[in-house]
Amino acid sequence: MNVQKLREAFPDVVLPDDNGFYAKIDGWARIFENEPPWLTVKRAGLGKGGKRLLNRLGTAKLLCDEFARKIFAEQADISCGGEIYDKYIYALLDREGFWKNMPALISLAFAQGGCAVREFIENGIVRIGFAEGRSFYPVSWDNKNITEGIFSTVSARSGYYYSFFERHFFSGGNARTESRLYRSSSPDETGIRVPLSELYGDAADHAEYPLTVPLFCYFKPDISNNQQTELPLGVSVFSGCTDTLKALDVAFDSFAREFILGRKRIIVPSSCIRTVINPETGNSERYFDSDDEVYQALRCDEDRDLRITDNTVALRITEHVDGINALLNILCFQTGLSAGSLSFDGIQGMKTATEVISQESKTAVTIRSNKNLLAEFIQSICETALLLAMETGEVPRGVPEVSVAFKDSVIIDDNTLIDNNVKLVSAGLESKLTAIMNVLKCDENTARKELERISEETQAFPAEM
Repeated sequence: MNVQKLREAFPDVVLPDDNGFYAKIDGWARIFENEPPWLTVKRAGLGKGGKRLLNRLGTAKLLCDEFARKIFAEQADISCGGEIYDKYIYALLDREGFWKNMPALISLAFAQGGCAVREFIENGIVRIGFAEGRSFYPVSWDNKNITEGIFSTVSARSGYYYSFFERHFFSGGNARTESRLYRSSSPDETGIRVPLSELYGDAADHAEYPLTVPLFCYFKPDISNNQQTELPLGVSVFSGCTDTLKALDVAFDSFAREFILGRKRIIVPSSCIRTVINPETGNSERYFDSDDEVYQALRCDEDRDLRITDNTVALRITEHVDGINALLNILCFQTGLSAGSLSFDGIQGMKTATEVISQESKTAVTIRSNKNLLAEFIQSICETALLLAMETGEVPRGVPEVSVAFKDSVIIDDNTLIDNNVKLVSAGLESKLTAIMNVLKCDENTARKELERISEETQAFPAEM
């Protein structure tokens, strides 16, 4: 986001100062893209000089993807207060690829501190657009929501850079949008204003709807913003632990180079070295022929002069893996996850979902708090979509009552499932029929037959039972 370009595109709009905050967002985005500030390091060795690329672990993206998977592991249950509204919302979200695009968008939100979804009417139907955090700039807000903002995108076409700006605001009691397009030879310059038709056909410059809610929704993770408290924006999940990310890349680089520095090496007596003339350069070059199997007459004073010594160094695999895992545990501590949630070798921290929930781990609490915010985000999207659909006539007018809830994605292993049902039956809190249905995952008729079979066997073989 180039704030200066926003000011030039909308000189009549008073924009709050970001105090360099969007430069930090761009920095977080580059780390997420695996292009951190520590991308290169100095080359070691006599006379080499220069720099080389650091071998990177890409932990920032792995961390954000892990958050996205845990928070958006399954579709949400959405109720809109009526069957017509329910069917319309599920059809809309499916048509617009909502469930498909949201995991990637949430991952970007944890990297950049937030994301946004805008809604509009195109060809008489409601459409949804997805925007990463650095493409949205807030203009005004209240204690609950951002009420006005500007979306900005840059695209390259036919040798030019086009900057598209869409402002969302309220005027005369209605929700309005105003779009402007600029063309330039540089992506960092605003350039000259051109009609929208140059890129977007017959798209309108203005739109107005009799709504009291904004035509966009903003989501930010449950992470306190200690970088810029004057804007209602979030911060990256790794904003406070870039030093740990750098240390992880340094450790991984050392681990990767261990296979180069620790490759097999032998010490050869000088008397075993041959000298030849390079026909291309004319220089004298020395080499040891390991494939020569014939006898050679060598001049030496002692037997030890003919010894070929293996000087190979053992690879420090365990030390590197332990070091990287220790850094990953520090990263988990810094980002609100339980120790072992991230593991380099895939062994540490292997717990069932039941254990995670039952222990009320840091991960469970962090995920639950973010799920609550995501549920509010989806609820706002659905409410706005229904209000727009009433304007297009896609649904009848009414007062939708939207509620969003996530299912508890707790995976229980078979032993735990059996043990839980046995305890419930013993305590008189569950029937044997229900327990059989739960354990065998069958319908009531099958469970009833199984219960009758068990009863018959018990009567026939009472001693064995």
